Amino acid sequence: MNYKGGVEIKVGIFVFLGILALLYLTVQLAQEAFAPKDSYKIYGVFDSVSGLIKGAKVEMAGVPIGKVGEITLTPEGKAKVELLIYKKYKIQDDALAVVRTFGVLGDKFVEIRPGQSQNYLTEGGMIARTESPVDLDQILASIGPAVEGLKEVLGSQKGRENLKVLVANIRDASESFKKIADKVEKGQGTLGKLIADDKLYNDFTALTQSLKNASQKIEVLANQIDKGEGTLGKLIKDEALYASLKNTASNLEKVSKKLEKGEGTLGKLISDDEVYKDLRNLSKELRNTAQNLDKIVAKIEKGEGTLGKLIKDDSLYNEAKKTLRSVNRAAKGVEEQVPISVLGTVAGSAMK
Repeated sequence: MNYKGGVEIKVGIFVFLGILALLYLTVQLAQEAFAPKDSYKIYGVFDSVSGLIKGAKVEMAGVPIGKVGEITLTPEGKAKVELLIYKKYKIQDDALAVVRTFGVLGDKFVEIRPGQSQNYLTEGGMIARTESPVDLDQILASIGPAVEGLKEVLGSQKGRENLKVLVANIRDASESFKKIADKVEKGQGTLGKLIADDKLYNDFTALTQSLKNASQKIEVLANQIDKGEGTLGKLIKDEALYASLKNTASNLEKVSKKLEKGEGTLGKLISDDEVYKDLRNLSKELRNTAQNLDKIVAKIEKGEGTLGKLIKDDSLYNEAKKTLRSVNRAAKGVEEQVPISVLGTVAGSAMK
């Protein structure tokens, strides 16, 4: 008996220690579940968190980043939720906290949607934006009156007749759609041709290929321009040409200013009224001279005056021709007598 009693005592002690270890592990797991280690606390205030419990998940983009801590009521009658976020995750101060549901009837959890800020919440920080869940009871409550109204409408004789007419219209519309579908399937009508006509498809394919080729050519041209090739590329890329054009523009601007001030010959022609008057007078004189020349030419053509007679009178020409012949003969006679005179002069000089 003593031996058996000792064994029972040992077994009892072993079972007791096992229960204590199990209780310890349960407490530790519970603490980890409700207050995970290596986490920091932030808070969010919601109008309602119906169905959300302590220990629920906190997720961002579907990834668990923490758990829900204590849920308390604020003096304004709103729910203040403690969020235990794992330290390796950071929450922006303009993030949005939304209470959502897994599926239609699943558990509630808190989803954090990132913001655009570069500042992050620290221990004890408050999420600026929150969004409460849509209450299913409220939805059903709002649908209820509509269902009751529909029941009243369909429950009357007129409502049933209207429903029959509606069903008949739907059936007729279904028949019409069926006929249209048959025509489309046979390739009839515009829509049918669009679906069944291979030629239209081929045309679109050719057009697509043409657009693709044009796009490739444009891309090649753009690359050439970017490299400074060709006339347009040089116009865009050549800095020396740009500087030359800039200098030309500067010179033109200077010339324009000089012209505006009346400097230089062209500037005086543009702005000096006296030069204009002188040119106008000169034009009048040239016009008068031209008119006089015109009159002289007319007289010459008529044979008037000395020059006119020289041009028009043949007898004067003949007399002049005869005179020239006489002069030529006289010149030849003088030429023949010149050697004799020279010889006499030389002989006289020798005798002296």
